[in-house]
Amino acid sequence: MRSRYFLAADERVNAMEGEASHGDDLDIVTVAKTALHNKSNIGDDVIDVSSERSQTADEVTDLLDPREQPPKAHEHGARIEWSEEEEPGAAYSSFKQRKSLKRKRAAASTRKAKTDAAGSSMVGKKSHRAIRLRDEGKPTLKKYDSYRTDSEEDDLMEDTLPDYLKTRYKEWEENRMRMGEAGLRIPPAYDHIDFSDDENLQHLREKPDFPHTKPSAPYKDIVMPYSGGIIPAPIAQWLREYQVKGAEFLHDLFVWQRGGILGDDMGLGKTIQVIAFLTAAFGKTGDERDAKRMRKMRRSTDQHWYPRALIICPGGLMENWKAELKRWGWWQIDVYHGAPAAKEAALQAAIKGRLEIMITTYATYKQNRSAINMVDWDVVVADECHAIKERHSEITEAMNEVNALCRIGLTGTAIQNKYEELWTLLNWTNPGRFGPVSAWKTSISDPLKVGQSHDATVAQLAKARKTAKKLVQNLLPQFFLRRMKTLIADQLPKKSDRVVFCPLTPVQADAYENFVNSDVVTTIRESSEPCDCGSGKKKGWCCYAEIRGRGKWQNHVFPTIVTLQKLANHLASLLPNGTDPKDKQDKDLDNLQLALPNQWRELYQQRDSIINYANQDFCGKWKVLKKLLKWWHGNGDKVLVFSHSVRLLRMLQMLFKTTTPYNVSYLDGGMSYEDRQRAVDEFNSDPVQFVFLISTKAGGVGLNITSANKVVVVDPNWNPSYDLQAQDRAYRIGQTRDVEVFRLVSAGTIEEIVYARQIYKQQQANIGYNASSERRYFRGVQDRKEQKGEIFGLANLFAFQGDGVVLRDIVNKTNVAESKAGVQVVGLDMDMSQDPDNNTGDDEDPRRGGDEDAAMSQLAALITSESERSKQRKISASTKRSDAVSAILAAAGVQYTHENSEVIGSSKVEARLSKRAEETADDIDTTGEYVFPHTQQSQAPNGAPDPKCQPRTTPSLEDAGGDAAGRDKDLSSPLRIQYKYHPPEHVRKRQFCTIAHHFGFADATEFALVVEGWTQAQRRDCLEGFYRDRRRALG
Repeated sequence: MRSRYFLAADERVNAMEGEASHGDDLDIVTVAKTALHNKSNIGDDVIDVSSERSQTADEVTDLLDPREQPPKAHEHGARIEWSEEEEPGAAYSSFKQRKSLKRKRAAASTRKAKTDAAGSSMVGKKSHRAIRLRDEGKPTLKKYDSYRTDSEEDDLMEDTLPDYLKTRYKEWEENRMRMGEAGLRIPPAYDHIDFSDDENLQHLREKPDFPHTKPSAPYKDIVMPYSGGIIPAPIAQWLREYQVKGAEFLHDLFVWQRGGILGDDMGLGKTIQVIAFLTAAFGKTGDERDAKRMRKMRRSTDQHWYPRALIICPGGLMENWKAELKRWGWWQIDVYHGAPAAKEAALQAAIKGRLEIMITTYATYKQNRSAINMVDWDVVVADECHAIKERHSEITEAMNEVNALCRIGLTGTAIQNKYEELWTLLNWTNPGRFGPVSAWKTSISDPLKVGQSHDATVAQLAKARKTAKKLVQNLLPQFFLRRMKTLIADQLPKKSDRVVFCPLTPVQADAYENFVNSDVVTTIRESSEPCDCGSGKKKGWCCYAEIRGRGKWQNHVFPTIVTLQKLANHLASLLPNGTDPKDKQDKDLDNLQLALPNQWRELYQQRDSIINYANQDFCGKWKVLKKLLKWWHGNGDKVLVFSHSVRLLRMLQMLFKTTTPYNVSYLDGGMSYEDRQRAVDEFNSDPVQFVFLISTKAGGVGLNITSANKVVVVDPNWNPSYDLQAQDRAYRIGQTRDVEVFRLVSAGTIEEIVYARQIYKQQQANIGYNASSERRYFRGVQDRKEQKGEIFGLANLFAFQGDGVVLRDIVNKTNVAESKAGVQVVGLDMDMSQDPDNNTGDDEDPRRGGDEDAAMSQLAALITSESERSKQRKISASTKRSDAVSAILAAAGVQYTHENSEVIGSSKVEARLSKRAEETADDIDTTGEYVFPHTQQSQAPNGAPDPKCQPRTTPSLEDAGGDAAGRDKDLSSPLRIQYKYHPPEHVRKRQFCTIAHHFGFADATEFALVVEGWTQAQRRDCLEGFYRDRRRALG
């Protein structure tokens, strides 16, 4: 049956290209859109919220106001009103009046709707807000009607809570208002309970017990000042200071029955912090008496409250939770999973108060939520809560119904693809408090994305940086706590994260190019270009709406993406698999014929032969990986190899077994949880095991494989969190050796776009978490069809750059822009530098050679992007390096690598530009100006320079800022420099020789070899230093 949120392939692609609803290219929210007018939806309880609609954007904006802070607790279900003078009684009165007002508006809306619909054929349609009862008698929401628009969903979101939650929220607030602090969830008191062990405290066993480890803190109880909880000494002595803060944060949420997210980086011990918080919430002492507390409380004659907690996690983490709870204390635990009888027994134990913690999985909860929600849980902990990041997914809808007021999410990746994911998680923890998602987009998402563009104006950059600071400093601290792994940097070895751009083999490159130039891919790639019939429409929605004999082109987009990813990894992946359905095999054979028109018959006949898998001409990455493995094996290293393609892993497993002497372990999602853990334990304990092949998704969380010190990510994932989580299987507490990560990316292919999207998304996350001033590499803006830039849109996805490295050019472009923006150069006529005949200046005289000085902005182009001859020189010279790995990569044909940490993050120039933009944001003379001059020609949809675009003449921020001495520049001067990214080669060579001479190198080749080993930051520092010296000389 077609899912209510399912969109056909053509609808999804139309959304991508802006022809219908639009979304992220591959992170599309599959929500059915409606073309019907609102008044066509007629029902008995239609709610008209148009009068409130104009306020929604301001509500989220108010959350970002730094002048006001919220009180300690607020009414659940109500958006936060920021007022320092707020009184509890007045707030609750306002809350009740607000509901009453909404009911009155609903009645008025219904009457008006019935009147307007007198002649409508839609009269009598069932209400899209109907409530139905489940078998157990718990009311729950009927699923959204497909006629509802996103705006309607936004406005009605507070009314989508199940009735049992509304009742609990109301009762909680009434009790708190009536009882004051006595109505809070403070830890249970055991004064009336007699423990026979009280007289023998010194002999009681305590947990945890780490006999060979030194405690990190003194042995004493920690009293949490804001919540009244106590972390007992047996646990407190093992907690680091930041973990104590995390437990305090969680317990404060629990006491006030609010929700929040613990967003610590992976490897910081979120599980331990939760256990410490639960220990305080249950009033436990960390000794053997804790095993009796629940039983004694149940037998007590007085009816005292005792907590019940629900933990929901991925299936692979259930055993980990059980083990950690057992290691850190005495808990009454049941698992709601597996056989129906076992699940029923766990549920009955929870209902009757015979357990303290129940553990289940997301899938099991979704399928049995009506039963689980019969229990009034005091707290629910959602581990890896990014599983509910998509607001329209079934698991998110199910989690929104969870019967708990205190909802705690654990995730190290709250922002994976877009800022709206953070809203979804926050809205789950505190329903309705953050306004509708449309207001979040307008007030937060859009300014942050637009301001991060390479082509942002001063006003856009200023707004982005200010919005980020308000978000991080004012809104998030109450509900979101995140710390980075730098907190424990002194306890971890070093880690390098090298991105290796692997060249395709000649056969692989020909196959990729053949497929990209096929009619299918060409039609897709050119679908957004104007149709050649002169209609004014785009090709894909005019004369080329269908591919001859293949139907609509939209239906081929996602299969084509998968095929390109196969071509970028191993040609044998194209071969039809005999276990697949016949229609799938036919499609694979068709793709094989397009990619290898002269070889497909022979390959098809031998499609099950191991020879195809072992053929190094079919996989450029295998040539690189095989050389690295030989080196690592000789050094006694252990290697994790991750891929999101199970078929590719199976091929690698076969390659290892047939062509190498290495011992190989294997893990994918098809294995049971027990088998996965067994494979991990064997690899960790057996020194003979050398390579561990792991599926990225199946092994990305919950695994501790610190015996390995090398990590290889064979193919980049669209979601950067998968690759980051894969790295943290080895790089975590307990690792004793330095860890090296190698991400293999096929140069010039779709994988470069995938990795570029990772950079984009990681930068978004850093901005959302830390308000960092990330370097602005990309001209494109996510979800904006008019600003696709270099990494968005179908034209970029389905292009082939041959021997080029897209990321290198993008990084170089930014280096050039930052180098020029960081220092001022006197204005000279740029046209002189582009005239090859005008070459009369003396390079040794800084006051002569006007073309040299005018072209100074081009130095980075040569330093960071050599010509083809210098690339060849790089390979031949690489054997001289002391870095053996670099020599191995160069010998395998790798021409470009970089450290991921060098690309992600800010720079001095970007921080300075951001600060200046904020300071001049209100200056009408600069707000419309670009921060960077255009360092690249505008591009046509296929990525080629657009001949119609002319260089920009609008002043840049740095132009307007004056020189180093504070003197204002004359913006009307005709001598202002126009920047161009690729100057003539003879100009670049001459400038490189000049800079080599400047730094004392007699030979430019020697200087080139030095620059070759520099990081991006070192290259930028070199350029900035050279510019400063030149400015003084020209002074």
